[in-house]
Amino acid sequence: MPKNIFSEIDMKQIASFMGVGGICYIIGISLLILFVESLKLEVNLANVFSSLLTIGICYILNSKFVFEGGRHSKQKEILAFFIVSGIGFFINIILLYLFTKHLPIWYVISKTMVIMIVAVFNFYARKRFVFLK
Repeated sequence: MPKNIFSEIDMKQIASFMGVGGICYIIGISLLILFVESLKLEVNLANVFSSLLTIGICYILNSKFVFEGGRHSKQKEILAFFIVSGIGFFINIILLYLFTKHLPIWYVISKTMVIMIVAVFNFYARKRFVFLK
């Protein structure tokens, strides 16, 4: 019988994940605003670029401060991280598109809501499929 993923979660790891997530949020939102307001990119295109850059930063910070490696070789770990992040990326793209095109919500608020949704998926999937602890 598989282990219950939530029984393995400790408060220090959640706090670390939230801290790293906060840093990544600031980077991602800053890039999004820069791309939209300064470079005049359309919001959803800007989201693609800002999200891709943030995913790379997020890998470095998560592997250093939140999760313990060792489940896979480093190459497989990176591949698994980016596969999981790719799924989260597509969820992000779809939700932000739906929020910005169909709801009268400012894109920064929409992106914040999307990040909170995707963060839950990312934590669970990274803990379950990518990192050892």
